[in-house]
Amino acid sequence: MPDIKVKYANFPERELKVVIGPNINATTTKALSRLSIGAYEMSFIQQERSTVSTEAARMAMNHLAKELGLTVTPGEHRDYVGMFTAENADHRFTVWVTTPFELTQSAHVVWAKYIALSGEPKTGVAFKLSTSFACEDVEAVLKVVQKNAEVLEPGAPFTLKGNPPPRFAKKKVEEKAEEKAKEKAEEKAVDADAPTAEAAADADKA
Repeated sequence: MPDIKVKYANFPERELKVVIGPNINATTTKALSRLSIGAYEMSFIQQERSTVSTEAARMAMNHLAKELGLTVTPGEHRDYVGMFTAENADHRFTVWVTTPFELTQSAHVVWAKYIALSGEPKTGVAFKLSTSFACEDVEAVLKVVQKNAEVLEPGAPFTLKGNPPPRFAKKKVEEKAEEKAKEKAEEKAVDADAPTAEAAADADKA
């Protein structure tokens, strides 16, 4: 069996390795592993769309901060057009807005990272690839990043997982339904073998 080559995403934080896992299409995989262009290389249209996406990220983080009682801090990074951190004693969320990957198109990524600062030390990573982002798009990424959080072993990478194809999802539902039907059938068989109250009483009289 041939070895499967591990593909790493070009995640903003170098200390956390992020693996591109299953059910992520080839186009997205290629984009996630590429370097984006420099901010000074962006065209006017790319700059406009990046500004819109950065504002969307800021608004989404402010909405989250209001909901969870977080403090939002804007950050600076030469390789990203926008960066924000929102945290309190229990949670830390970080969002990055990348520059486009090519001079002739505007597709870029919003990355999000979540760290649970209390309880289990969970870490989550999520992303979305698009040509522009609205506040609702970034809010959706923030919900996913917290939902995806898991406990990682020291030095272990985080693995991104896409949504399985519909046919596999349907197959899993069918398998669960078959398992439940089988369990019910077994329960009925056990009930049928068990003596009734009347039969037990007759046996005692005898």
